[in-house]
Amino acid sequence: MILSKRPNRRWAVPAVALLGVFGVGTVPTLISSAGASIPDLPALTPAELLAKARTAQVPALSGTVSLTSNLGLPSLGSLAGFGGGSANTVTSLLAGTHSAQVWINGPDHVRIATSAPLAETNWIRNGADLWSYDSATQRVIHATIAADRPTPDATPTTSAPDPAHETPAEFAKELLDEVTPSTSVTVDANRSVAGRAAYQLVLTPKVDVSTVKSVTIAVDAATGLPLDVTVRAASTGDVALEFGFSDVSFDAPSSSTFAFTPPPGSTVKEASNPSALLDPAQGDARRHRRSGADATGSAITPPTDTGTGAAPQIIGHDWSAITVIAKGNVPAQVNGLLTAAPRVTAGILSGRLLSTSLLTAVFLDDGRVVIGAVTPAALESAIAALP
Repeated sequence: MILSKRPNRRWAVPAVALLGVFGVGTVPTLISSAGASIPDLPALTPAELLAKARTAQVPALSGTVSLTSNLGLPSLGSLAGFGGGSANTVTSLLAGTHSAQVWINGPDHVRIATSAPLAETNWIRNGADLWSYDSATQRVIHATIAADRPTPDATPTTSAPDPAHETPAEFAKELLDEVTPSTSVTVDANRSVAGRAAYQLVLTPKVDVSTVKSVTIAVDAATGLPLDVTVRAASTGDVALEFGFSDVSFDAPSSSTFAFTPPPGSTVKEASNPSALLDPAQGDARRHRRSGADATGSAITPPTDTGTGAAPQIIGHDWSAITVIAKGNVPAQVNGLLTAAPRVTAGILSGRLLSTSLLTAVFLDDGRVVIGAVTPAALESAIAALP
């Protein structure tokens, strides 16, 4: 998700590469048990609940975050070309259920951890240092955030991917920013999430081309922090995506939680861009050293970023917005799906159509990717107008 920096995001504390840290797990119980009573809370209007969520300030927390995707796709980790490892890449989040432990103490101290049989993966931000560690491969990727990097509330000055801004709260904030005349806003029955009383804010698009039927955001009654986001698909009415806390504490984690030293024998790869932590394959192209092998501590020169750096082009707005991503490498997992995807032609451009219950994408022959939470017809219409 591409973030637009706006004021009043003090509750939206960054989490390092959270979209790429989940390992396959079991379906979480994000809501209260069937027999639990509905929390009795003071009534709030939609406007009051919006204000509560937007002005919440939660600088520290810890807990378990779970993401369940039911988009109608197979698990990409099982497709040819996955490449091994712990399978915690962004593309693995398109199907199945995933969970991670998260610790946050201010925007500069974040730790995310997943576990699988005989393996553990960690993503850590400790000040200017970003680390990822996969115990299955003993691979460490390290990146440094520049001192002049914009703060979370500043207008970004670079189009480089930023893997440090994803939590259920941040995801909910992006959706709250869609509240315009194109959205109906209502308040649903209260519920319990992660053992906490919460209001429910429901956003319903008034756009025919949107693939989203509704978005329900559970807002913590005490802090205003969005605890859970549920997205229903317009095509089925079923839950296509749920992202939230299954347990949460607002006590500040200790500083030692964010300390990291590469384990002896691990391979350390220096990356020039934080986005490398989202996809371990990017780290493979970097120069590396064996932890503890160079006692002199000689410097390692990071390679020059060879990416295009071009910012995505946004067509339309709100729920009908479509993103055109500049030419780049398509992950091998996605290539496995595209071989069976139908070909489409729109105007002078052709490509392969990948359609899910929520997202529609066309991978153009010229290398660009056009994607949006809109119907295939709406996406093809936008492509026909591209140069």
